[in-house]
Amino acid sequence: MKIFILNRGSSSIKCFLYDCKNFLHHLINPVWESHLQWKNNFENPSLMIKKDGEKHFEKVQEKTASSALKHLMTFLYQGKTALVSSLDEIDVIGHRIVHGGRFFSESVIITPQVKEKIRLLSELAPLHNLPELEAVEILEQLCKKTPQIAVFDTSFHHTLPLATQIYPGPYKWYEEGIQRYGFHGISFQYCSKRGAEILQCDPNGLRMVICHLGSGASLCAVKDGQSIDTTMGFTPLEGLMMDTRSGSIDPGIVLYLLGKKKKNLEELSHELYKESGLLGISGVSSDMRDVIEKSLKGDIRASTALDIYIHRLNTLIGSMIASLKGIDVLIFTAGIGENAPLIRERVCNAFSFLDMKLDKEKNEQISSEDRELSIKSSKLKVLLIHTQEAFEIARECWKRITL
Repeated sequence: MKIFILNRGSSSIKCFLYDCKNFLHHLINPVWESHLQWKNNFENPSLMIKKDGEKHFEKVQEKTASSALKHLMTFLYQGKTALVSSLDEIDVIGHRIVHGGRFFSESVIITPQVKEKIRLLSELAPLHNLPELEAVEILEQLCKKTPQIAVFDTSFHHTLPLATQIYPGPYKWYEEGIQRYGFHGISFQYCSKRGAEILQCDPNGLRMVICHLGSGASLCAVKDGQSIDTTMGFTPLEGLMMDTRSGSIDPGIVLYLLGKKKKNLEELSHELYKESGLLGISGVSSDMRDVIEKSLKGDIRASTALDIYIHRLNTLIGSMIASLKGIDVLIFTAGIGENAPLIRERVCNAFSFLDMKLDKEKNEQISSEDRELSIKSSKLKVLLIHTQEAFEIARECWKRITL
């Protein structure tokens, strides 16, 4: 079965093709993949295509992410990166969809009704649901007969207890669907399974805090393989400081800016989603690599941005530990979590009082392998896991299409 996966992020489009004969119990590598990424509002886009272990880099002339997606699909069946003779060879297409709300507690085949619900929920995830829906519709045009599956980031968090779900506003908010939904669930689902596999133990009985630190970032408290708390909530704006998103702020600030400063909703939404976070504080970049580099060179605003990021990350890790009533495993994953040793070291130093002992040499190593970063005598295990959201989506597609 050829399973094509499309992950439309806020600053990237990642595509993967898996060719498999049986259910995917253990990780397999895709036979073809592409990675289109950009900074800020589609600035400096770059495209990498990987086939048979070899990477090919292509110039991106398109002006929008959508037109670039249409273009990159041609590399599947044309030129030196081609792997199929036509797109009709694809058996099923899987999409990461950020917000499924109360509508979707599991993956579903995409129908016009499903698309409409994804569209309705775009108000709660403006950076994600509409671009993801646009990608669905582009592939509907290109692969007319191929079934498409929506795999939701919110589904993993349907196990959240009511005390975590419900905000302390009027109860009618909850009755109207305003609640904590949580996101990055596909990554958390994969990492919780992979973490137990690395430690060679049953996930039942394990208390994990998983740090998904990328352009978007959130934490999840996982107990017995289930989500019991997370930092993102009603929208992907809550929680940690992110690339261009503020994370949690005093809601009184919003009221003040709307009232006293007479800002309109569009202005305020743009500031909170696209002009805050690392970019807003550093004034340098939304990319953590740039912020760290400038900070090490003495840039005050970049250093301040880094300090805020670490402070808020540590504070919210502490809240996840409290929800779990302890912790056995701390996992770092996603772009920053996997590739920023400095961030991992500063977090582990802050929690050293819990008998968390980082192996500095292992932490500094650059490797594509998942590995334990704590020393053998460390009571609390620290893991680096390269999240495999595409693989987890492929597993969901297999299950859904063979039901």
